[in-house]
Amino acid sequence: MARQKPKNVFLIRDVEGVNQALAELGEIKRRIDGIETEMNEKIDQAKMEAGALCAPLQARREALESGVLAFAEYNRELFQKKKSLELDFGSIGYRKSTSIKTLAKTTWAMVLGRIKELKFTEAIRTKEDVNREVLHTWPDERLVLVGAKRVEEDTFWIELKEESLLAGADAPRVQGLAQGGA
Repeated sequence: MARQKPKNVFLIRDVEGVNQALAELGEIKRRIDGIETEMNEKIDQAKMEAGALCAPLQARREALESGVLAFAEYNRELFQKKKSLELDFGSIGYRKSTSIKTLAKTTWAMVLGRIKELKFTEAIRTKEDVNREVLHTWPDERLVLVGAKRVEEDTFWIELKEESLLAGADAPRVQGLAQGGA
């Protein structure tokens, strides 16, 4: 049998110990929330600073790209024999590209309707998946027919009373249960 690392389990001996654990869980949650809030504020600040630093560079980049495009359009004859022009610091050029667009006064929804009508199904993207919400409404016999079953289990949950914990935040902080707990 393979060795297993023991899980970090804290022994609680009575209901008061559970209550203290819930108080400590609330404090830990508040502290984690505070740390994450501070982290998000720093990230937002960094994004704003980076955006402010990048804005003039982006504007200059767009202006230069527009200038190079205007030059290429005005001097189209440079690209008659070769589709690209090699320069010291890069290349510019034209390449053929194709795209599919709708005819005038036609929408993509109309195109989809015609594809269905003509049964050209290879041009339709579909993503199939099991709708588990519907399966919850089915009787057990029908679930078995399709190879599924309903399983009921008790799942443990913890719900902290945020308002009580916040009111108790002014009280002395709970010493960790690990330091002498119940």
